Parts: sequence; structure tokens; C-alpha cells
Amino acid sequence: MNMFGPKVLETIQSKFNGKLEIRRWGRDIYITTNNLTQSGGLVNDLWNPVLKKTAQKDKSWLVLGLAAGTVAKIISAKYKPEKIIGVEIDPIMIDIGCRYFGLDKIPNLKVLNVDAKDYLLKTNNQFDFILVDLYISDQCPRFVYSKRFLEKLKRVGKLVILNHLVYDDTKRRSAEKLIKLLSLIFKNIRLRRILTNVLIICE
Repeated sequence: MNMFGPKVLETIQSKFNGKLEIRRWGRDIYITTNNLTQSGGLVNDLWNPVLKKTAQKDKSWLVLGLAAGTVAKIISAKYKPEKIIGVEIDPIMIDIGCRYFGLDKIPNLKVLNVDAKDYLLKTNNQFDFILVDLYISDQCPRFVYSKRFLEKLKRVGKLVILNHLVYDDTKRRSAEKLIKLLSLIFKNIRLRRILTNVLIICE
């Protein structure tokens, strides 16, 4: 292990995410933008506890904000999904996922390099689970807070989980706004605070 901190394996400039660093710490490989982990590392710690309580085997999944595929890998390994559609706008993130994280080897995963909003609003597919983890660096796109987007999530997903950062006042206020909007659309809302995030579970 590098006792002086993580080793940077590669640095890449992305049109969507800015400066991406692929880092290794011990056996773990992860991606950061502005020192926020996008895939690998803490992303496992964020999603595992909630999926353990909510996920079921042999179901269909939609992941909006696939990044390099950390969550899709968890779903595939533990819950044996019927199918996973992973939507990721950044082709560089998909390439990193294939080269470092085995993204292209995840069973039953279909990766779509498209805008998450466009995909969701156009799709007629139905999913048992939808995971929404849409961040460009530490910014959530404005459309995530729109009634049209949230209502479409309700129509196509049986259970929807949204990830939102809450590490400062601005992000906490944005999360509160999102939770209020969701409570007008979904019958049941549960919150799970993990690390610097809140996961909003909607049914």
C-alpha cells in the first residue's frame, strides 16, 4: 500500500465531468472529480446498505447516472437481475468503466451513452427499480428537480431511489426541495442518510 496516499493511475479531461482522476488506494480503484468519488471506493459504501434493505432478485433495473458501473456491478453480483439498463452521458466515463472496472463484462447490462432526461422522457419501458445518481462533479442537473421528470419516474418505476449530496447548506436546501416535490408524487418516501448523502426511497 502507498503510505503517502492514493496513487493516480491516469488523469483525463472530460467535456462533461472536467478533470477525472483514476486513483488506486491499496486494492481499491476509484474515480474522482474535484475530490468527489464518482465510481468505486465510497460508492459501494453509499449504495450497499440501502440495496440490502430494498433490492430483490430477478428484477429489472434502470440506473440513471451509470458512471463507471459500480452500482450495476453490485446489482449484478448480489441480485441476479433480469436486466439492467445503465444510462451515462459521458463516453469517457464509460471507457474508464470498461478499462478499469469491468463494465463491459457485467451480465445482462445494456449501456446507453445518452442523456438521462431524454432517455427517461422517451421510454415506454417499465422497471422494478430505478436508481437516480445524476451528478456532474458535485452538481445535480436542474431537470432532476422538475415535476415532469419526477412524474415520469413514478410512471415507469415501481421503486425509485435518488441520491442527493447534503454536505453544505445549499445542497441540504436543494435536497429538501426535492423531497417535498417527491412527496407530492409518491405515496411513500423514506430517507437514509449515509456519508455526505441522503438516499431518497420512493414507492
